[in-house]
Amino acid sequence: MRYFQSQLEEIKNSRALQVYGALLALTHLLSAYFWMDRSLDLVTKASPISASLCWPFFPACDAIRFSSTGQASMFLEVYAVASIVVAGLFLFRRLQSAYFGLIGLLILKIFFTSLSYGLMGNYHYMTFFTHLAFLFLPTKIITIPFFIGVFYWGAGILKFDPEWLSGTALITPSFLPSAVEHISLIYAVILECIFVFGLFSKKRWLRGLVLLQFVAFHAFSWHIVGYFYPMTMFLLLGIFALVPLYKERWQAVIDSRLWQKKSTLLPVMLLILLQIVPSLLAGDPAASGAPRILSLNMLDAKMECETLLIRHASLSEETYDPFVKAPSTRTQCDPLVFLSQIQLVCKDRSEKMDFWLSSRRTTADVFKTRLFLPDVCSKSQAEILWAEIL
Repeated sequence: MRYFQSQLEEIKNSRALQVYGALLALTHLLSAYFWMDRSLDLVTKASPISASLCWPFFPACDAIRFSSTGQASMFLEVYAVASIVVAGLFLFRRLQSAYFGLIGLLILKIFFTSLSYGLMGNYHYMTFFTHLAFLFLPTKIITIPFFIGVFYWGAGILKFDPEWLSGTALITPSFLPSAVEHISLIYAVILECIFVFGLFSKKRWLRGLVLLQFVAFHAFSWHIVGYFYPMTMFLLLGIFALVPLYKERWQAVIDSRLWQKKSTLLPVMLLILLQIVPSLLAGDPAASGAPRILSLNMLDAKMECETLLIRHASLSEETYDPFVKAPSTRTQCDPLVFLSQIQLVCKDRSEKMDFWLSSRRTTADVFKTRLFLPDVCSKSQAEILWAEIL
């Protein structure tokens, strides 16, 4: 309990953190509305094969899915009401109840997200790590801004490719003229990779100027990516406005003293490392699935793919494609989408079948083999789902 008391004490000493706790609670309300609108079929036992995707670390997710969309909807309604209650507790300084209430909301969100790999998204990834910093890490007022800075930097690194810079990766085109759109896409990379460091300046006017650019960036992206991503980021960015609003000292500064703050530096460095891992484990991170599980997983390139199962018989060989692509643009060629379907296709572990996956970026000329798994039906579900790494 002493550990939790120290976390609570830090929140009690900062009105900015208290209000930020309310904003984090509202991210759960936003998630509930978003999932209610479009994700109920992903978390029910009767969901179609393209939605029956399990995370590699939880391959038996179908066993605990809801029996109907009505049951899932009721869960989300309770979840939404609880998020409003917790937000109110933070605002009215009922901090112990608010703190443990936010832990409860986080557990509910982890549970719901674990029901389908189709619920994967940067917006959830960033809120999970921000909750981790707020609830369980010391020096929250410093660590949270740096976490958000790493999110932007990681996203900027992913955008540093021809698909983003040319606009090919956009889900829907913007209303800007082609030349202006091209310049704005380049500027977005510069903003996230370079100007983001302005958020950690000692100069208040510079932090404010960079913050306004990120707010404008998300406001503009609304008509391209929809409401959920911008709204989530507005709530997470609140820390940069709340600290000066309540006239508290801004401590998230890049200077020589930062290297002495190990309680902040170590988690931030770990988060940076997680963004680098996909490039180390996968030849093309945009074509991978499992290597990006613990990193930002954004639509940095549109992919095209081909899959085959090769059935070996005593005197013949049959090639066919029984796989269904996921509806999401980002995950439709994700290897995990197909790997999660293999055991549904294999009726008997003694069947001799090989799995083959090839893909390419839409700007590339040729397909590349991403995975070839011989005798795939004999493998365990864990071996199949982690095949990109094992």
